[in-house]
Amino acid sequence: MRKILIATHGYFADGINSSLKLLVGEREEVTVINAYVDESDVTLQYEAFFQTLQATDEVIVFTDLYGGSVNQQLFKYTEKRQAILITGFNLPIILEILLSPDVVTPDKAKQLVEACREELKVVEPEYQAEEEFF
Repeated sequence: MRKILIATHGYFADGINSSLKLLVGEREEVTVINAYVDESDVTLQYEAFFQTLQATDEVIVFTDLYGGSVNQQLFKYTEKRQAILITGFNLPIILEILLSPDVVTPDKAKQLVEACREELKVVEPEYQAEEEFF
């Protein structure tokens, strides 16, 4: 089974999960960790997530900042588990991976990341009355 962990500084993970629920409904394969929102040891939450996994689970982890503490800590877990770690994510990449009917290999994840980078853009109005916005 595919298991997805979204771990971020603050409540960003909850916000992303809220958007996911709105778009695709409640998904049992998604776990969120909001790091550093209280005095608890966040590594205990990481350990708890990885302890629930089965050997056959496909694991994809999303973190907010490359080189940030959440990313650095989870890298250790994903390296041992051979899970895919994607950092600096956006909503389109999570949706692509969440809804993918195929196994997401590292190569497939790289392709999806490249495709979803195209969703990050500055939208500037072009005042041409005949053209549609999208």
